[in-house]
Amino acid sequence: MLDLDRASVFVLGRVHGLTRQQLGAAVSRAGAHLQTRLKKRVTLVAVGSGTAHALLTGSRMIHVLERMPDHAALISELSLQRSLGLAPPPVEEERWMTIEDVARLSGLDEEFLFWLALFDVIEPVEEFYGYRDLVSAKEAARLMREGCDFAALVTAAVALRREGTRLSEVRLTVGPDGAVGRNIEGVVARLDGQFALPFEALPERIDDIVECAEEAEMLGDLEAAERLYDLAMKMDRDDPITPFNLGNVLDAQGRHAEARILWRKAIARAPHFPEAWFNLAVAEEDGGRKDEAITCYCKALEIAGNYADAAYNLALLLQSLDRFADALPVWEHFIGLEPGTPAADTARKRAIECRFRMRGLSIAE
Repeated sequence: MLDLDRASVFVLGRVHGLTRQQLGAAVSRAGAHLQTRLKKRVTLVAVGSGTAHALLTGSRMIHVLERMPDHAALISELSLQRSLGLAPPPVEEERWMTIEDVARLSGLDEEFLFWLALFDVIEPVEEFYGYRDLVSAKEAARLMREGCDFAALVTAAVALRREGTRLSEVRLTVGPDGAVGRNIEGVVARLDGQFALPFEALPERIDDIVECAEEAEMLGDLEAAERLYDLAMKMDRDDPITPFNLGNVLDAQGRHAEARILWRKAIARAPHFPEAWFNLAVAEEDGGRKDEAITCYCKALEIAGNYADAAYNLALLLQSLDRFADALPVWEHFIGLEPGTPAADTARKRAIECRFRMRGLSIAE
């Protein structure tokens, strides 16, 4: 596992299941800094396997590799997630083969194996490979011989991993359009979503769609972002990020009631989603449903105790309701989270006011 302390991290593509805010927070907790652009000070470049197809069929990946600082390391999405404590460690198994061994036994060259590892198709540990890696490499070689292109191969392997399966555990087939699928009752089905849609029924890949939606949202094209997030939600009915992001887009358009429904859907899919609880709390407070807002702020803090915005908003709301004894410890908690900041200075003044009011006094007295 990599030590990310003081690292400057750039992520190429999208990390599946994480918003940009969540990823940035996780990187910060590890003592590193997430860069939005590839700068000279970047020390680590992680490749998001969720957008593998877009990266491998376009010029973006080549462009980034050409501009990477010489001192920067290149790692896979899974390696980054493990270093952030967001993914379990590799399965314990005997690993004794070098890359030269796997290349010789699979018929693939070492550069090809490097790319497979970069997209987590195979999983070396300290540069050694196990039997499952060899089987995955052999399966990759077979599919390539059958006419599969590398982007389609990696996309299939990523979809399998999300289902808890590796390339070594299934036998795939190449569809009429060159994409990789599984044969389900005589129908070749894509490896997107629930493995249940025929090739011709699904012209896009969900991670590519979500990445386009995020870019549209960032550029302020909210109508396009809404259409794309809505499509992604229909393709994957388990992912909590798409309803969360769609809720944000609807809220930005002033469609607050619809946004609340989407944030609740995100919570239903992932109950421990503090950002969704926070957004819902703000919406409930804005709608005058203050008890509901308090419940949601408390839930966000219960899940993520260092959620400073939730602590500040909760303390402010409690104080506005004259619940000074409840507000005071929340203000003190916030001050501990944001020491030395202007917001902490404000919180300190409000905490003093709470103490006075608890004694039946006002600041003027």
